[in-house]
Amino acid sequence: MPIGSRTPGRIDPIFSGLKAVLDHHRERDTLPPLTEADRLDGKTCLVTGPSAGLGRAIAPELARRGGRVILACRAGHEGLAEEIRRETGNPEVSQRTLDLADLASVTSLCDGLARDGVRLDLVVSNAGVAPLGNRLTRDGLPELFQVNFLGSFLLVNRLLSDGVLPSEPFGGRGPTTPRLVITSSETHRTCPPIDFDRFGQFPDFGLMEGTTWYGQSKLYVQTFACELGRRLVKADGTPDVSVYSYCPGAVRTSISREGGFMGKLMTAYFIHPRVSMWPAIYCAASRTFEGRSRLYLYLRHVAETDARSSDPRNGERLWRQSLEVLAGRGIPLPPWPSPRP
Repeated sequence: MPIGSRTPGRIDPIFSGLKAVLDHHRERDTLPPLTEADRLDGKTCLVTGPSAGLGRAIAPELARRGGRVILACRAGHEGLAEEIRRETGNPEVSQRTLDLADLASVTSLCDGLARDGVRLDLVVSNAGVAPLGNRLTRDGLPELFQVNFLGSFLLVNRLLSDGVLPSEPFGGRGPTTPRLVITSSETHRTCPPIDFDRFGQFPDFGLMEGTTWYGQSKLYVQTFACELGRRLVKADGTPDVSVYSYCPGAVRTSISREGGFMGKLMTAYFIHPRVSMWPAIYCAASRTFEGRSRLYLYLRHVAETDARSSDPRNGERLWRQSLEVLAGRGIPLPPWPSPRP
């Protein structure tokens, strides 16, 4: 039985964190290193969750590599774009409001991007939460489910259907293949399976059960990434949009701040975001990944995802039921074109 799971379906947070830290220190590069030539000049990049933690490390690095960076974050961080412009010397950093805990905010962001004629070359879907307890959002959905998965599901679908993220299924095509980079987690392997009969529902939980249900929220995310990668393929088998997901390992961020002293103790030896961000930057900028898709990185190597997340039947069911949840809240999404033969 792997470290991090003492009983099937339950993730022990202490053992899980210990394993992640050990994995980081034992890790050896198996991919060609990023170089100064792996740049994003002329490319427009959207980053969710850029105000703290991993996103706060990712966004400036994209700017340093020449990207035009749009920061999508909650209200209250109005000076963030200016901070990153000063840090990086890149004047093309801007900011828009996004709160994934409010589906109307996601819709408003997408409306604004489409209205302003924005065309994205890169989306880094990074925002996430690890709450202490099963709180509900203003939309009446579990925060873990909506912020970590459903809000991003809505965001990505709208970006594609609006042509903001160009894709052939929706009549768009750009000079290069856009990239979508999704922050996942190795905890998707050892969590309970998605209960499709209770889709999007979580039990009440405390600190010691939080990692288990955070892991399940990431199983939703990873299943979405796999299904999206299957859908965004051209007739010749090349990617229409390159979809990558990754686990950054044990990151020292404020995501577990609700755990108080115990949460701080558990994360004291985690890895700084400026180190942990590199799988995301690799997926975003590496020339090695050009023309490739449906890759999952754990730290600095390509890995297989859990079989549950890569099962097309689970992907199709997750997609269908996510559309139903959104439609039930008055947010219908355009249907995808018929699959290619």
